Amino acid sequence: MHIGFRTSGGRGEYEVVGGHTGVAAAELEGWQFYMKWPDGIVRDTGLWLDPGDSGKPRLRSVLDSPIQIGRVVSAMLLLPDPTRSLKQTPPGWPIIKAKDYAVTQVGFAPDSELSAAAEIITFVPSWIEVANSGDSDAIGVTIRWNRVVAVYALSDRIPKPVSAALKVHMDLMAAGNTVDRTLVSAVSEVIKQLAGVSNSGYVLGEDPLPVLERMAGIQSDSLEPVLPPPDELSEDEPAISARSAEEWRLAKSRGASGQKFSQLVRAAYGYRCLFCGGEFGGIDGIRSGIDAAHILAWSKHDLDKTSNGIALCKLHHWA
Repeated sequence: MHIGFRTSGGRGEYEVVGGHTGVAAAELEGWQFYMKWPDGIVRDTGLWLDPGDSGKPRLRSVLDSPIQIGRVVSAMLLLPDPTRSLKQTPPGWPIIKAKDYAVTQVGFAPDSELSAAAEIITFVPSWIEVANSGDSDAIGVTIRWNRVVAVYALSDRIPKPVSAALKVHMDLMAAGNTVDRTLVSAVSEVIKQLAGVSNSGYVLGEDPLPVLERMAGIQSDSLEPVLPPPDELSEDEPAISARSAEEWRLAKSRGASGQKFSQLVRAAYGYRCLFCGGEFGGIDGIRSGIDAAHILAWSKHDLDKTSNGIALCKLHHWA
């Protein structure tokens, strides 16, 4: 099951497509939509599935200042503000440019839950599709979110105006409230401040995360998977599952050693624990007090990639 974007006479509309645990999307008319984010927080999206006069159920916002799912998930993932006027966007790469791309799909993970008694679906977003009028791409939600969290943790390395704007975003996410236009504005402020940093190499309106990672000293690998593994995708998404399987197969075949993984992860986090902020290591000849832990279990995925790791002190590693 996923949320899909459909073009119409004006701006596009969002609808629910497919099925989940034997329940078809059409059976969810009138239901409210909650979202469980990778941070563990369940948020009310302020959206419900309106049957409408046309007989085509669409997602509608009940907020005083309505906001649709595309703007919600993009703001949470620190992406520039998208549009719903997909036909007016320019083709070509990069796809992600403020108001020149649309979020066209939001995939549900298998552990999404339906509560028929309460008429509530709590979906776990596993991936999103972003597109312009000529091209499209997919982004894994958890993998992207972990990159954002890593930048949060090392924001003191980033120029002050940018890190201050980033902290606003971090605090809004930590509050766990229904996402509204305040979070969209927070992302816009990060982008504005980033564009004001001389020699940053940032192009106004494009994805800010790669530049923030570079400022924070986080090494990235362009060959790492961007999608979750196939077993974390919905069964009715064969195309995305096939792409995911290929990404993870290629990543595994590269055979990076555990020692290199540990070194790169600890260095990327500046030898600081993600949870307590304690700095233990990075001194020649002294054993580091920081461990590199896998996000997705090594025993299952065998993925020794920097973006699949977090740095933890001994206490929090074994807590």
